[in-house]
Amino acid sequence: MEGTRGMDDWWGDLEQEILESLEGHGPVAPAQIGRRLGISEDAAASLLSLLAQEGKVRIRLVDLP
Repeated sequence: MEGTRGMDDWWGDLEQEILESLEGHGPVAPAQIGRRLGISEDAAASLLSLLAQEGKVRIRLVDLP
């Protein structure tokens, strides 16, 4: 199960980076989080969606492209 533990560590580290990037900044767009973390806007939006499902963040704004 060592491979699973590595994946858990990766996700935990990424989750922590996302939450830290939100602290003290108020509402932030997924594109901004993506830039801060060096990932795409789509990847950031997907990760934020997972965190929202877990109740760790709240998604407040939606806009048409």
